[in-house]
Amino acid sequence: MSEYSIIENPPAKLWNEFLAKLSDGNFEQCYEYGEISKLAFPKTKVIRLAALKNGKLAGVIQGTYSSYFGFGMILGVMRGPVVDMKSNNGYEVAKILIEALEAHAKKSRIIKAKILVPENWNFDDVFRSLGYKAVGKLNEYVVNLEKGIEKLWSSISHNKRRNIKKAAREGVEVFQSRDLKGLLTFYSMLVAAEKRGGFSSYPLSWFKAVWKIYKPELSRVFLASWNGKEVSGVFTVIHSKTVYALAAGSFSEGWKARPNDIMHWKVMEWACRNGFARYHMGLVS
Repeated sequence: MSEYSIIENPPAKLWNEFLAKLSDGNFEQCYEYGEISKLAFPKTKVIRLAALKNGKLAGVIQGTYSSYFGFGMILGVMRGPVVDMKSNNGYEVAKILIEALEAHAKKSRIIKAKILVPENWNFDDVFRSLGYKAVGKLNEYVVNLEKGIEKLWSSISHNKRRNIKKAAREGVEVFQSRDLKGLLTFYSMLVAAEKRGGFSSYPLSWFKAVWKIYKPELSRVFLASWNGKEVSGVFTVIHSKTVYALAAGSFSEGWKARPNDIMHWKVMEWACRNGFARYHMGLVS
């Protein structure tokens, strides 16, 4: 018999405290992420499972799915399960959590599960032992901020530094916003970028849900203004020591002033000054 037990829906405080011990930032596994998903997409259901040993959390996993006519569609898990890989039992706990997730998925008649896990977690053997197979890989763009602003500046490519300087000469200004006007301005830029690039991101309801559930100081929009008009924007959230650029967009008429480059630089500069360790710029196939 296993020395671990599985519980569903542990308290938010307990969940987040455990996550804080083991991660410099894992927004998709924080408790609020599930609540945001439910608010933004009313048909969404959240699965939260925790492994316990001697009454203490040893691992957690959170996933979301939509239910239609009694069937769950695709169960999505981002950056989970979260376990203490420094312990001797980390892989065992991960396997137990995935097995528990499978059992819950079968009970909920979920059709398919999709789990995205960083490669450097070395969970390959765990997933293979349970019959999973890798169907693709995504590149994760993360900028290390721990060495300070001067080192960060020198680590940026020559072309990017030149573009940032050009934007400054052109008079591009970057500012923060937490009001609805700023959010709607950013979202119109995102929609423009989606149309140009032929991709889809989050709907407006998602960003509104973030601002309703997440603490105000943990999420903001950065906007770049040129010639009196906002031309570029990025929506950010903070989890632990990481600042996430969840989505970004721009209007093409501002491109010649290079607003995107200076906007991301100003976000990183702000993050450095406020003691954050990483700037997460998203996943790309």
